[in-house]
Amino acid sequence: MKKFKIQVGNRVFEAELLESAAPNICAKFRSALPVQSFCVHAKFAGRELIIMVPFFAEAENEVLNVKPGDIGYYPGRQTICIFYGDTTPFGKVSVFARLTGSPGEVFPVGDEILEKGWLPAKLESA
Repeated sequence: MKKFKIQVGNRVFEAELLESAAPNICAKFRSALPVQSFCVHAKFAGRELIIMVPFFAEAENEVLNVKPGDIGYYPGRQTICIFYGDTTPFGKVSVFARLTGSPGEVFPVGDEILEKGWLPAKLESA
């Protein structure tokens, strides 16, 4: 499985694992699927969605300058983060996946979460 689906509220996005860049995180992520969780929005970092995940993995492929469409993992917080616009993370993040569609498709979800506070999230194999 290289692709997976991210459902936040009523919207579904597809992403692809970057297995050569972060093999250990990808393996832990795959073994945890499917995941039922919730999604919140970053308050100060910019256009970033945050989903809690039930696994822990060591950092891999850490970057400070993320690009829209990158999906990262924060080991200390057991969260994945979907970067979909201008974002300045507070520290390095382990990029392990990438949205396959346009990051701009995530804007309506980000706006809805900023209005409502959170939305249910589901992660599963594509």
